[in-house]
Amino acid sequence: MHNILIPTAFEADTLCAVKTAVQHADTKKCTIVLVTISDLPDTLFSPLSALRSMSPEMTEAQYALVDECRAIVKKTTNCTLTVRHQFGISAPLLKNLLNHLEIGLVILSQRYRSETNTFQRHFLKLLSNCKSPILHLGQHSEEHHFNNALYLERAANGIGVQELQRIVSERFTFKIVSQASVFEERPEEITPFLSETISKNNIDLLVETRKPEKTRLKKNLVPPVHQNLGLPVLSLHEETV
Repeated sequence: MHNILIPTAFEADTLCAVKTAVQHADTKKCTIVLVTISDLPDTLFSPLSALRSMSPEMTEAQYALVDECRAIVKKTTNCTLTVRHQFGISAPLLKNLLNHLEIGLVILSQRYRSETNTFQRHFLKLLSNCKSPILHLGQHSEEHHFNNALYLERAANGIGVQELQRIVSERFTFKIVSQASVFEERPEEITPFLSETISKNNIDLLVETRKPEKTRLKKNLVPPVHQNLGLPVLSLHEETV
């Protein structure tokens, strides 16, 4: 499981995600998969109309962006790029898709995470319940090479730093240099402390674990602790650590 999936609507920061994927792949052979997720067409359509509606519609600017992504990947000797258009998604389908593509990491750009489209929000919820590590990129549109990480412990019985470091070292090269317990804190109360820790330790990545949740969309979401910190976040499924 060594390939990288980048969900996209062909926003500009897709380039940042591709550059980050190339950095993460290092010298290992890797396929970077750009995937678009769309709802199935209305079943009342005729078969021909349905096929036509399932043909991806892309603007000239989006085609140009894909060409830029291909140019970035072409400069490497170990990475290849593919573009996949997925129509319709469910939890079993997503699980099979990730296994079929041998996905070892998912990278989400900030623009894609902020999508308001109900279907894409549903897809993101399904994705969060999958066991693949998810890298949420930060506010700055640049490729990321991670060195020092801060572990945000979300549960009193969370995994220890040494054990977590051992696990992440199997796939990543960064080092966890600090830890903060955030399960009993309000974001507005702990943010100043976290900002100070990030500054003192030259933190460039946050690490957290996540639990599977119901896929029903919530109207009132509690903002995550790291929302205002602006750093990339590597989210690891609890069942994998």
